Amino acid sequence: MVDSLLTWLQEQGACAHVLSVEPLKGGYWNAVYRIRGAGFDLVLKQFAIDSGQGLFPVLADDEARALEQLTGTGIAPQYHSYWPQAPGGAVLLYEFAPGQMWLHDVAAAGALFKRLHAASVAGPFRTLPSQPKALLEQAGALMGGYVVQALGVQLEALRLPLVQLESAPSVLVHTDSGPGNIIQSAGAITFIDFQCPGMGDACEDLACFLSPGIHHLYGLPALSKEQEQAYLEAYGDAQVLQRFSQIRAYYSYRMAAYFVMRYYSQQGLDEKVSQAYSKAAQLEISALESYR
Repeated sequence: MVDSLLTWLQEQGACAHVLSVEPLKGGYWNAVYRIRGAGFDLVLKQFAIDSGQGLFPVLADDEARALEQLTGTGIAPQYHSYWPQAPGGAVLLYEFAPGQMWLHDVAAAGALFKRLHAASVAGPFRTLPSQPKALLEQAGALMGGYVVQALGVQLEALRLPLVQLESAPSVLVHTDSGPGNIIQSAGAITFIDFQCPGMGDACEDLACFLSPGIHHLYGLPALSKEQEQAYLEAYGDAQVLQRFSQIRAYYSYRMAAYFVMRYYSQQGLDEKVSQAYSKAAQLEISALESYR
């Protein structure tokens, strides 16, 4: 199928003759390839679905828009072109970012997040919930009937009080900002997979990156207190960090609810994935207990 797609893209003038095609890890939903030829080294991402539902929706138009508007910043891969009507689903092309998945350079990560949240973008992007009430409501919707299952009951026992915080400045938020979506080389660090961006609270990205459950899903240990502190110091925005101390537990609660939903919904379908989310939920719940 990729051969016919490449032929179609060549007919549209999207790329010249392709000399090599290498499948890349593209998450659960999308097909991702590295395509190389004379004078180009690109990632081809074909979106299997385009949905505004869930905590991490697949929003093909928004990813293309984010990459295009972040062109030249180094925050995201260099945008090449976008073909929403490609055969088989929308296709995004961008320059391949060499390097490896982020592993341990917390200072570089903190600086990258600060650059993202300082970026000037025109949008439009979806508006993200950023008040405790809305986050708790979203968590409840994610868990649904699983709230009566063992992990759901455990999480519900830690339900947080309703408070109203001052409104946060609206910035571009990656939302799926775990270590697996950060590529680092000797000379650069950049985000990938901007498929669910939004305008909202910078604290959402900080909470995602620091989530012990997210780190587990990428095969990494939770960050130590020292690593967390170094990351936040490198981020360096006192106003955001003050708000983060107030709202972190609410983002953690919502993330735990997502893990609980994924754990139970994958039972009987993919036991390996289900067990990974079970452990992620347990780690997030333990962390949540320490934030209270």
